[in-house]
Order: sequence, then structure tokens, then C-alpha cells
Amino acid sequence: MAAPATSPITIDAWSDVACPWCYVGKTRLDLAIKNIEAKTQTPVAVKWHPYMIDRKTKTEGEEYLAYNRRRWGSDGWTHDLRRSGAKNGLKFANWRWWPNTLNAHRLILLADTYGKGADAKQLLLLKTYEEGANVSDVDVLWSVANELGLPGADEYLKSDRGTEEVLAQDAVAKSKLGIHSVPHFRINNMFTLSGAQDVATFEAALSKAIS
Repeated sequence: MAAPATSPITIDAWSDVACPWCYVGKTRLDLAIKNIEAKTQTPVAVKWHPYMIDRKTKTEGEEYLAYNRRRWGSDGWTHDLRRSGAKNGLKFANWRWWPNTLNAHRLILLADTYGKGADAKQLLLLKTYEEGANVSDVDVLWSVANELGLPGADEYLKSDRGTEEVLAQDAVAKSKLGIHSVPHFRINNMFTLSGAQDVATFEAALSKAIS
């Protein structure tokens, strides 16, 4: 068994719950991390940063097919997405909404202060793509917060706390960092990967970070 690295691998990840390829990308990254940690005993820490692919999405979210018709004329582009995701067990079984994710990102920020940012991210993705929930809805966000056991979530979501931080981080990602599509990953602040890479590509990048 390989000796553990002297320090963990750190990954900065930019992603949006309203990005279905981000769902695929996170699933594959998680698999790669599990494999690398098992093989090398090197811990991997992921920091999820907010990114809003479409700030103009209605505050209450938009119905799946209506949004796709408005943006692209149809949802034909999702056929390749669904086939690709199926390779990793993703069904997109009840994808009914294209959410406005400002409040979802706020919830992830809150969860991150309790070390549960990744768990919040995963639950929000599952709610959106497998359970047919609209994560623009504060009631849905409350249910996620309660499932995670986040103290003070009700008051937090009723306020505007975290809003400026989400919007500022989103703006910095797009302007200063030059991130124009997600998912986007920076490993050990040394090299980057963009898009929902396959598991082997993620593993190779993590191995490179160890060597």
C-alpha cells in the first residue's frame, strides 16, 4: 500500500445545482476520490464554490420543458446527458424544474460552516434531478436543512444573509477567475479540469497531485 501523502489533496470546485452536468461531474469526482483514498490513504478535501449559470432564471424557478424550449427550442440536448449519466447510475428520473439557485447556494454556504457543504450539495442535486423537487422553493430548502440538522436554518433562509457573498463569489469566478462553464475544478491550486470528466481522468489528476 502506498504511503500517505504529507498533506491532503485540496480541490476547489465551482458548480451549480441548476447544471445537470455538474450532477454528473460530482458523481464521477466522488467515485474517483473514493478510489484514490482507498489506494493511497491520501485524504481529499473538496470546497464547493457558488456559480450561477443563469441569474435570469425566474426567482420561483421554471418548469423543465418550458425553460428548455425558451433557451434552446427543445430538450433534445439532454439525451446525450442522460445516456452519459446512466453509465454512473444516474437516472434523471424526475427532473421537473430548472431552479433559480441563489437560495440553494446560500444554504450550501450555511451548511459549509458546519462541515456539511458537500452533503447539502448532494441532497440538492438529488432533489432536483431524481425527486422532482424545486429547490427554488424555500420549503424544499428547509427540508434539506432539517435533514442535515443545520441550526438556525429557518431564520437564515428567511433573511438575506449569504446573498451578497453568493453573488460576489459568482461574479469573481466569471470575471477574475475566467470560469465560463461548470463544473470546474482546481486541484491543489496547481492545475484545472473543466467539465464532467470520466472517473479515470479524475483519478489520474488526483494521482498527479500526489506525485
